[in-house]
Amino acid sequence: MNISVTFDPALDFFLADRHKGNELDYALIRSASVKDIIESMGVPHTEVGGIRFNGQNIDFSFIPHTPGNMTVHGIDPPFDVRSPSLLRPEPLGRIRFIADVNVLKLGRLLILLGFDVACSSSFTDEQIADLSESESRIVLTRDTLLLKRKKIVFARRIRSNLPYDQVQEVVDFFGLHDRTAFFSRCTRCNQPLVKVAKTDILHLLEPKTKKYFFDFFQCPQCLNIFWKGSHYDAMIETFTSLGLFSGKE
Repeated sequence: MNISVTFDPALDFFLADRHKGNELDYALIRSASVKDIIESMGVPHTEVGGIRFNGQNIDFSFIPHTPGNMTVHGIDPPFDVRSPSLLRPEPLGRIRFIADVNVLKLGRLLILLGFDVACSSSFTDEQIADLSESESRIVLTRDTLLLKRKKIVFARRIRSNLPYDQVQEVVDFFGLHDRTAFFSRCTRCNQPLVKVAKTDILHLLEPKTKKYFFDFFQCPQCLNIFWKGSHYDAMIETFTSLGLFSGKE
């Protein structure tokens, strides 16, 4: 007994070339949820936006017991993770990310744009899945296998190769253009920066910094000092050219 499975072209990224654009047969030789069926064909559940079986909308837990036709749709951007859906009935209350070792630079750039991003080269896949669940974080990765873990509900398998392209991909996919807050977090600790009086940190500054800059910010965790130097202007120019800087700081 078989079911026929058709994938949205948006999910071709995950399919073998011979499967793209074709109806696929899946033999019902065991009791399996549609989540398991879909992932056995290469598509992680986190990339699926809707599933229909014989014309009816179903969720990931549905177990087909009869022959039929299943269509699997991708997620249409912008993906609003704060709205409930059949596949994800418990939405996120706020936008928070966790980036794995494959996209660490993406994570740092998102922090520069003001997003809450947990990232560390020491995170294991298990830790990422646990933190995603316990802290309600969206997983960002280029590891498709990681996204098949049941604990991970919201995620994006990053397609782009270059870090700035990856940032644009994330901002576009999740519709975050109006939510950036550049230079508001510590790129080392991910903590919101606090404005500090120059007189309080004068002893920590180099002579030229003391002379030419007046506004300073400090991370309350690592105590690093930040100011809007030439590096700041260069980053603003880059983000603006990509349409990723809203002007809010």
